[in-house]
Amino acid sequence: MASISICIPAYSMGGKGASYLSDSLEILTRQSFDDFEVIVSDQSSDTAVQSVCDQFESRLSIRHVWNLEGKRQASANTNNAVNHAQGEVIKILFQDDYLGSEDVLKKTSEAFEKGGEWLLCGSGVSRDGITIERPMVPRLTQKLRFGRNTVSSPSVLAMRRSGLELFDEELIWLMDVDLYQRLWDRHGDPLILPETQVVNRIHDGQVSASVTPELRRKELLYMAEKAKGNFPLPARLEYWRQLLKAR
Repeated sequence: MASISICIPAYSMGGKGASYLSDSLEILTRQSFDDFEVIVSDQSSDTAVQSVCDQFESRLSIRHVWNLEGKRQASANTNNAVNHAQGEVIKILFQDDYLGSEDVLKKTSEAFEKGGEWLLCGSGVSRDGITIERPMVPRLTQKLRFGRNTVSSPSVLAMRRSGLELFDEELIWLMDVDLYQRLWDRHGDPLILPETQVVNRIHDGQVSASVTPELRRKELLYMAEKAKGNFPLPARLEYWRQLLKAR
């Protein structure tokens, strides 16, 4: 079965980052599949995340890498983790999210044995790290690239190394949907694991909570220019709808 690299972008996250990471790594130690490595790319201003990684060295194949020189945002930090990965499959896992069962990596590796270059899995959200709400099965639509996210966070994504695409480091709010769109354009439909495999935490420190109307407008215009006007009517309507929301 295909080996997996778990790529985790990390930072202080208002003092909660190390705790969230510890919870996620603990779940990784219980996975029924063991042919995986963990790469933590750290943009923290302290050593709390590094200390957590050190605590798991005897239980996981884990590498902590500092990333203090690049752009201080999720797209660049995730790319740094990916660039240090060695597995056949690249699995994104944001530091405040966690796997929903002990068989997630096993199911992911088995799915790639059937072919396909990329995979999306079902997700849910949690406010307390225990109760899972709002299950979501990912689906792709023509409105995706302009912010109608019917997929969920990057933590639901896995890519075969041979079909790898990196996040666009010009993007913050639309970094995930842009990547989904590019993978879809290049490789066609993804493999889908519909069960809730990933849990996204809801908390005050989420990047989405700090997205301003100005940032939304900037990224929408960037995405329109990137597509060079080559997008269908539903996407065009979504573009104008999102611009109006960002006024």
